[in-house]
Amino acid sequence: MKAIISIDIGLAGGITIFEQKDNICRIVDCIKMPIVKIETKPAKFKFNLLNGKKQYYKTGSEKGKPKMIQTSPAEYSRELDIHKVLKIFNSYEAKTIVFEEPGNSTGNAAKATATTNRNYGKLLALAEISKANIVTVPANKWKKDLGLTKDKLQCVEFAEKIFNMNFRTKNNALLDGQAESALIGYWYITENSNK
Repeated sequence: MKAIISIDIGLAGGITIFEQKDNICRIVDCIKMPIVKIETKPAKFKFNLLNGKKQYYKTGSEKGKPKMIQTSPAEYSRELDIHKVLKIFNSYEAKTIVFEEPGNSTGNAAKATATTNRNYGKLLALAEISKANIVTVPANKWKKDLGLTKDKLQCVEFAEKIFNMNFRTKNNALLDGQAESALIGYWYITENSNK
C-alpha cells in the first residue's frame, strides 16, 4: 500500500497513516511518536560502611561482593526511536510524508528548541532514506486553513468530529499530538484534492 503519512514532530507528537484509493482517504493507523529512554547520567553508588568498614554479602549470588548504597538515581532523556519511525515509513511504503515545521521558538527554552530542531532533522533524513515525497507546512498555515487556533482542545475536538475517532486517553487526557498529526494529513489531502 502506498500511504500518505503526516507527522506532528514533537516527542509528544504523533504519526498518522492514510491510505488513498479512488480519491478516498482513510486513516489506517494513528500512533504516538515512538520514543526511547536514553541514560544520560548513570546512577551513583558508594560502599555501605559499618564502623568505617566495607560490608560484604555473605550468601547468595552476590556472596563476596561489597554492599553498595545508591546515592543518586540515573537520569534519562527521551529521544525519537528512529528505528521504529523508519520501519513505519517503509512498512507502509510512504508515498508522501507531510511534516509540521518547528514553530517559532520565542518564549521556549533553548534546550527544548534545540531538541525539536534536532528531531525534525532526524525525521527529514528518515523520510529521504525512505524515498518518499517530502512536504513541510508551518503550524499556523494548516491551522489557519482549517479554521483552527493554537488551542489543543479545539484541535482534538475537530479531529474527533471529522475522523469519528477518540483522541483522548482512558482518563480523558488529550492525545493532541496524534490528533494534530491526523489534521496535518487531512489538511494536505484536502489542499491537494482542490488542485
